[in-house]
Amino acid sequence: MKTLFAFLLSLVVVVGSSFAQCNPYYIMKVGSKWEMTNYNAKGKFQGKQLNEVKAMETTGTGWSTTLGMKLYDKKNEMVYDKDIDMACDNGTVVLDMTRMISEEQMQAYKDMNMKIDMDNIEIPEKLEAGMVLNDGSVTISGDMPMNITVNITDRKVEGKETITTPAGTFECFKITYSVSTKMVMNIKSTGADFIAQGVGMVRNETYNKSGKLTGYSELTSR
Repeated sequence: MKTLFAFLLSLVVVVGSSFAQCNPYYIMKVGSKWEMTNYNAKGKFQGKQLNEVKAMETTGTGWSTTLGMKLYDKKNEMVYDKDIDMACDNGTVVLDMTRMISEEQMQAYKDMNMKIDMDNIEIPEKLEAGMVLNDGSVTISGDMPMNITVNITDRKVEGKETITTPAGTFECFKITYSVSTKMVMNIKSTGADFIAQGVGMVRNETYNKSGKLTGYSELTSR
């Protein structure tokens, strides 16, 4: 299966103390834009994702925001354009699970009354090696031959690593997890997310059940 989209986020502009205190890894400002680019295991371009903070507001315990997300395929043609919600509550950021659906699948089912149901994953305000994080899932249904369900389990903070991308060099926490994709058959894989303070997602790696790299996404502009 192709590179999993490393959705959310790489933000760098501090909005104010109330935003920064909610979660140090995701700092939001209206108008902020960033790009994640997807590659196969050999480093060949597979698509990209453009993101923008369109609106946000403070709450009693954090913030909520509307994000614009545009997905492009390997031909650099847009296949998906949608606004989604993101929130931070009492230090915990909730990440949208649509990032686990490939651009090929989004394109294939976009005209089939696609419905998406999710249990989103979370990033707490404090990360440290050995932490176990919550699971997540996403199911796509509609006027299609079969449903698609992706389950994320065994999420764990492995420790810190320094990651360099076209957008810069970042000190990141590495979060690993298992992926189960159910379509005609059940496909097993694993993944790793690299998250930096004040930036969010810097890099995502996907491996097959044998542990071989199958693709990756990384922050290419912000």
